[in-house]
Parts: sequence; C-alpha cells; structure tokens
Amino acid sequence: MTAGKPVFRIFWLIIAAFSLLPHLSAGLLGNEDVGECPALKAARSTMEAMKPFGADFIQQVYYGEELTVEEKGTLVFATPRLIRWTYLDPEHKVFLLNGEGYQFYEPEAGQLTRGSLKGRRGGWIWQLLVSNDTQIVEDCPPAGGKMVLKDPADGTRFRILLDKRNRIVRVEHRDSGGARHVYLLSNFRERIKPDADEFRLQVENGTEVVDMDAESS
Repeated sequence: MTAGKPVFRIFWLIIAAFSLLPHLSAGLLGNEDVGECPALKAARSTMEAMKPFGADFIQQVYYGEELTVEEKGTLVFATPRLIRWTYLDPEHKVFLLNGEGYQFYEPEAGQLTRGSLKGRRGGWIWQLLVSNDTQIVEDCPPAGGKMVLKDPADGTRFRILLDKRNRIVRVEHRDSGGARHVYLLSNFRERIKPDADEFRLQVENGTEVVDMDAESS
C-alpha cells in the first residue's frame, strides 16, 4: 500500500479486528487460557454473545496532532469471515470480507481491489483477541476496561478501550511511519439478521480490477 492510499492501508489494521487466519478457531470466543487479563476475557465473551451484529464506525489517521483522514460508515459482522464495511462519508466505498478473500470497491474511482487473506500477518488486532498466546498482553489493569496488546509478528501495540458492557469502542496504534490510527465503534446493534445481499458486491461495468495476489506473486 502506498502513502497515497492511507484509507486502504487502514483496512489491514482494522479488518484484522474481525479477520481470523486459517489456524485460528472459527468462533470468536475460545476457551484458551489468556492469563490474568480480565479485559481480554470479557471482550472475547461479549463479542461472541453479540454476533451477528452491526455498528457505526469512525476511522481517523493523525500525523502529530493533525487529523489527516477521517471516514465514517457502518459495519455488519455475521461471522469471523463474513463482514461488510460500508463507507458513507466523505465518499461511498465498500470493503467485503467473504471466506478467505476480500474485495474493496471504490465506485467514484471506478476500481475494485481484491485478494486473499492467506499469509497476511502482523497488525491484526482481532487475531490477537482470539490468540491463546499469553505473551500478547503487554498491559492489563486488574480493574478491567482497557488493555494493551502487542502483536508478536511485527511489534505493533494496540491500546484498547472497552465500554461498561465490555464492547470494544476504541482502538489506537502507531504505524511504522509514525502515523497514529484511531478506530471508534458505536451504536452497536446486537444479534441482527443480515440480508444475504449485504455480502454481495454490485460492481459497475467497466470497473478496473486490481488483483493484489497477482501483483505480489
């Protein structure tokens, strides 16, 4: 991903939030020992109880104290491998995760980017949430409500805030270029019944298709 595509780069950092690699459990909540971190245990249990769910999101990127990117939209989470992020403001875009593949559609740009999740490691927050590796917990106050998780693959640290119902409402981290990424989730809609059409993309004729797997091979 290039510096000129900050929003697409964000996807790999927040879609991790709901994307599990093949060696992980198909369920969001596992029975693995996660050490003595009450926030991590509570977040796992809550996420499992909520799904399928919807939520509103805000994605922000800061360089220093300057907010350089802010986008808003909604998400629908059906299973760990069936998720749709719909960007509404400032422009319409859709990121669809379906099985082991993803699609990112930008109607205004006339472009569809697609690829496979296989082999992608590092910077995956929800992968950490289902991991049974107790070394991922860098800081976890006994009172709960917040935690810092460290990705062993690339050293990325994620500062996570839970609300009173132990739902993840804020995630923050810095990338290798020094940018600070903030992700905000709100207005949760629990145990919804997503329409099957939500997980199918309607792409305009003439849309340019970029195959990320072909480019990286």
